[in-house]
Amino acid sequence: MKRVAVLGHFGFGADKANGQTIKTKIVTDEVCRQLGANATDLYDTAGGWHFLLRLPIVIVQLLSYHKNIIFMPAHKGVRVIVPLMVVLNMFFRRKLHYVVIGGWLPQYINNYSILRLTLRKVDCIYVETRHMYEELLLRGYHNILIMPNCKPLDIVAENELQHPIHPPFRLCTFSRVMKEKGIEDAILAIKKCNEISGRVVYTLDIYGMIEKKQTQWFNELMKEQPKTIKYAGIVPFNHSTQVLRSYFALLFPTHFKTEGFAGTLVDAMSAGVPPIASDCTSNIELINQGHTGWLYNMGAVDQLTHFLIECADTPAIINDMRVQCVRRAADFLPEQVCTTLITELI
Repeated sequence: MKRVAVLGHFGFGADKANGQTIKTKIVTDEVCRQLGANATDLYDTAGGWHFLLRLPIVIVQLLSYHKNIIFMPAHKGVRVIVPLMVVLNMFFRRKLHYVVIGGWLPQYINNYSILRLTLRKVDCIYVETRHMYEELLLRGYHNILIMPNCKPLDIVAENELQHPIHPPFRLCTFSRVMKEKGIEDAILAIKKCNEISGRVVYTLDIYGMIEKKQTQWFNELMKEQPKTIKYAGIVPFNHSTQVLRSYFALLFPTHFKTEGFAGTLVDAMSAGVPPIASDCTSNIELINQGHTGWLYNMGAVDQLTHFLIECADTPAIINDMRVQCVRRAADFLPEQVCTTLITELI
């Protein structure tokens, strides 16, 4: 019998760059590294409803041949996977570990009574932020541990940090490309800065996978933009530091109030690039205002614009944060973060 089975969206055979797949692979790689690949089996949930039809058989296999089951479903899968896993585990008595991806779970379970009940039977739920921990604690859950997001990134050495002091300063976004991530806020702020300054003080590169259902919206949006604002494509998650290190700052103007622990903030800090982000709960937990980044009121484009103009006039506001960023990034390497999970598997 093997020690661990991992059930998650690996997207084997496909080029996936979304947060769910990236975190699933990172956590699994660290489990395999510390416990050994021979002690771990992987089961891919990719395939949508086709996979769900054979899910009972897969779960029986997991429970039959493994002591620990790690599962990492997203919104659609959690309502099916958790109840089924818990019910079938009544016959096997294995240890169940639910690694949550994102910050949505506390609010999500309000609408699903069966899910709320069966989550209590999971041995451990690993959440990304203290806010999530406290929200679940208020709902009566005591099987919770905090395990932040993590990435196996090459952190830029302090003596290799770049300190641009002359405009135009390069900014970027580095997340899924969709309305809810505040892409329009970033564009509007950059255009306002350049208009107010009477010259190009900022350029903006937009990185990330374009949300399928919003491709038309984004294409129409980009038709209206000057050459200083462009879509720059998708970067493999293990190349983010190399790409980001030459930027002045990273913008993360998300409108998601339940945004999880955003990996893009770890990307930025690893590259020594301070993030400028909206003040959703998880961003407040990660960013130390004025030391490892800067927070503004969600949706307040004028506030963002004012700060960017101030930084263009005084680049030291951003440059002085770079050393603290790379030092903070070391806290989110997989070998540090995943110890929480590994300890429960041994």
